[in-house]
Amino acid sequence: MKTIVTIFRKNISYEVLCGLSFLQLAYIVAVFLISIVLVGKYYSAADFLVQIEVIPLPGHILVIGLLILFPVLLILMQLHKQAEPTSLMTFLYLLLEIVVCFFLLRLTSFSSNEILLLVAANILTLSISRTIKGAAMVLLAITFVSTRYDVISNWIEVTSFESYLYLYDASAVTFLQGLRSVFSTMMILMFIIYSLFLLQDQVKKQLKIRQENKELEELNETLRVMADMREKMGETKERNRLAREIHDTLGHTLTGLSTGIDAVGQLLKTNPQLAEKQLQLLSHTAKEGLQDVRRSVNRLRPDALESHTLKEALNTMMESFKASTGVKIHYVCHLSSLDFHQDEEEAIYRIVQESMTNSVRHGHATEIYITFARDEDTLIIIVEDNGTGCAEIKEGFGLHHMKERVQLLSGDVHFYSNHGFEVIVEIPLRKEENEK
Repeated sequence: MKTIVTIFRKNISYEVLCGLSFLQLAYIVAVFLISIVLVGKYYSAADFLVQIEVIPLPGHILVIGLLILFPVLLILMQLHKQAEPTSLMTFLYLLLEIVVCFFLLRLTSFSSNEILLLVAANILTLSISRTIKGAAMVLLAITFVSTRYDVISNWIEVTSFESYLYLYDASAVTFLQGLRSVFSTMMILMFIIYSLFLLQDQVKKQLKIRQENKELEELNETLRVMADMREKMGETKERNRLAREIHDTLGHTLTGLSTGIDAVGQLLKTNPQLAEKQLQLLSHTAKEGLQDVRRSVNRLRPDALESHTLKEALNTMMESFKASTGVKIHYVCHLSSLDFHQDEEEAIYRIVQESMTNSVRHGHATEIYITFARDEDTLIIIVEDNGTGCAEIKEGFGLHHMKERVQLLSGDVHFYSNHGFEVIVEIPLRKEENEK
């Protein structure tokens, strides 16, 4: 609000300065016209010619010149404000303005040259460098001194303002000269007031810029802190992701290998050939697990999902796990399609993988039942086994990270243990998946 008031006062003072400039010139022209008329009326031309240094301009030239040149000056100053703030354009417009002012002063016989203060006020308003503005003000100051009557009359023959007053009595002369001085004083005073308002406006702008810079620095510091926090959170999230990947992959692979090796130990006594075949399967499982670990460390998807669909990857994983552990897997899918987003497919794959691993590792299950279903806009996955179960469910690393995976998809997961262990996962389907 204060800034608006300051700008308003600055603009008003500039407009008043323009008005005073025109009134001052109009007053001097009016005195000249009245004096010329009185000379003709009282047949005092001979005496008047003795008083003046040069024949005055005709009255219509004075009026027309004032009414044309003053608007031209205002237009030039307005164009100057809108021009490119270069030194060339600044001094080009300034020279044109000085030329127009010179002709206006010539009309008034250089009686008062305060109109140059109007040009100076316009220069102060411009958004130019201090060097250019300083040079322009120096040029204006030289012009101001040069166009004073007592200076320029040494080079140009002009009639003084006092010479036009010889027909008036002493009181009238004093009044007319005093009125001219009043105009000059008001012009100088208004220029000072305008300069003060302009200075006040620039100071407030500087303070505002400093405040904005301070706020910007504080905001940058806040953003930097937030960026550091986000980076740390990202690192933690990535560590957890890699931990989940490695845990799921190694846990699944090692569980299959452990169970398979135990089976091979028994087969070596009864059926060496079948034991050899089982060892080959275990070797294949170990290699796949190692490759999957490498891919997880490299932040890639599971190997099975890299080259297969989710449906194919699940079938392959179940067949491999069944072959290496001897566990029976009953898989039922009530969905027409298993095409999901990449992050969803990876989470589903890992959830089934971890659930199967836990069934054998902790529950020593011999049968696992896996069901995929859909309830309106929600995917439901149920994995249950015939294992030993547990009296109290304690979320270890695997169950904890299974929860994290589901929560990242805005879903829920529940664990139940009575006769065996049961995992129920609910994942909300996204819009494009709902349309399938």
